[in-house]
Amino acid sequence: MELSAKELALAKETVGGLLEQLGLTAYLFEVEPRAGRWQVRIECALDSAWQSSVLAVDEGLLRASRTDATARRRLLDEWGQRLTVAQHTER
Repeated sequence: MELSAKELALAKETVGGLLEQLGLTAYLFEVEPRAGRWQVRIECALDSAWQSSVLAVDEGLLRASRTDATARRRLLDEWGQRLTVAQHTER
């Protein structure tokens, strides 16, 4: 897959918007292309502790989440559950 700077910027903007909607108080993230998927590496503060997670996201689903409320809700639900599970397993 040949990735343009515009596609990468758009993916980062989309991921940033989704993370904002999750209501995280503090976070850092990076988006990397991986064979038809995006890999999102995130470090975020939950319950006064920082955690690291890696989320794999289908390119089409991430793109759709920009305009499709169902796709956006699906990603928010998945990511919210993953981050909560990671938080509880690190204790």
